[in-house]
Amino acid sequence: MTQPRLILDLRCLLLMFLLNSGCAPDPVQRFVPTPTDARQAVETALSNWKSGTKHGTISSPSLKVKIDVYDARWHDEKKKLESYRIVKEITGKPLPQFEIQLKFPGKPEETTIYLVNGIDPLQVYRESDYNKAYGVETKGIK
Repeated sequence: MTQPRLILDLRCLLLMFLLNSGCAPDPVQRFVPTPTDARQAVETALSNWKSGTKHGTISSPSLKVKIDVYDARWHDEKKKLESYRIVKEITGKPLPQFEIQLKFPGKPEETTIYLVNGIDPLQVYRESDYNKAYGVETKGIK
C-alpha cells in the first residue's frame, strides 16, 4: 500500500468514527422501556399483588418478558392490596413513572409513585425503594 493510499484510508476511518460517535444512542436509553410497556408492567404487578400472588418474578404473556417488582411492603410485610388506580403518567423524567393510588384494608388511600426500568426483565420500583436501592432522590431528577 502506498503512503497516499494509507493516509486516505486513515482519514476515511477517522471520518467514519467521528460521524458515528455523534449519532450513537445514549447507552442508558437502551434500558428504558416504552411508556406503554412500563404502564403494562405496573398494572400487571399491582394486579398480581391484589390477587394475592406471592412476591417474586412475574410472567407477563402480553409483554413476553419477566417483571421484577421492588416494593418492600409486598415483600416484607406481605400486605394485602385491596385496590389500586393509576392516576397519571409522570412525564419529563428519565424513567417512566406513574402516580398510583393504593388502598390497603383498614387504611386510608395513599398515593405512591412507581417507576420502571429495564427491558428484560422489566423492573417495577416503588419510588422510595428505588431511592434506597440506588441512593438517589428521583424527585430532583429532571
